[in-house]
This record gives sequence, structure tokens and C-alpha cells, in this order.
Amino acid sequence: MRLVATHEYSFLDVQTFTERRASDRLFRYGENSFLLHMTPGESENDQLFWLNSREALLWINQGPDEYGSI
Repeated sequence: MRLVATHEYSFLDVQTFTERRASDRLFRYGENSFLLHMTPGESENDQLFWLNSREALLWINQGPDEYGSI
């Protein structure tokens, strides 16, 4: 498994109205298999998504206003 790309961004927590930092990491797992790990700040709600090559390329080319989405 190899790290391909990362996105780090700020967001507003609507429950506490505080700014938080989140990070997303894309790992290449095989020939046409990628693993996206999304961490929304200090919470324990990490998410994992399996992506194919097309989906991974779309994620890499997201603009900053689209960070935090698939």
C-alpha cells in the first residue's frame, strides 16, 4: 500500500460552532484499487472507501471547495 495524495482542510463544526481541521488520504492498494481514508478532525468517525482508478482520479482533481466529499 502506498500513499498517493492527501487533502487537509478546515471546516465549521455546526454543533459547537468551532473551526476544525480534517484530513483525507488516498492510498493505492493494487493495480485498479484505491483506499480513501477520511478523518473529520478529532472525532472518532473515520471513514474508509474503496475506489477504482476513475473515482480516485476524480477525487484527486477536486477543488478546495469540494474537499470532504467523494
